[in-house]
Amino acid sequence: MTDHKLKNHHNDMNAWLNLRQLLDTVSADTELKEIDERSQRLLEWIMANYSPDRPMFVQMIVMKSNVASPATIHKGLWILEREGLISVKVDQSDTRRRIVSPTERSRKLMAKLSQKVCAWAEELPR
Repeated sequence: MTDHKLKNHHNDMNAWLNLRQLLDTVSADTELKEIDERSQRLLEWIMANYSPDRPMFVQMIVMKSNVASPATIHKGLWILEREGLISVKVDQSDTRRRIVSPTERSRKLMAKLSQKVCAWAEELPR
């Protein structure tokens, strides 16, 4: 490998190692350590797709999130609700449906994670 290619390869590897270290640190320092990785992905999907203007139904999460199988998604929703990261309520217009919404705890968690990422990014050499 030429010196230039070797340097780029080393920088690419350092970027991944730095990111991996950030992810490990953030996971260990927050409530994320309390939930499994699939439930984390599910929470991230819910937070990214939630709109207070329209209800988010469990069926929609199962059909559109592509996070896991339906049974695993239901288990993840149960875990997230148990941890106080989502609220699951019965739809008053159709009691067969359940409406999912993020809680204040999950909004604070995402804000804390965002702050940690921004602080990490500021520390990176330029």
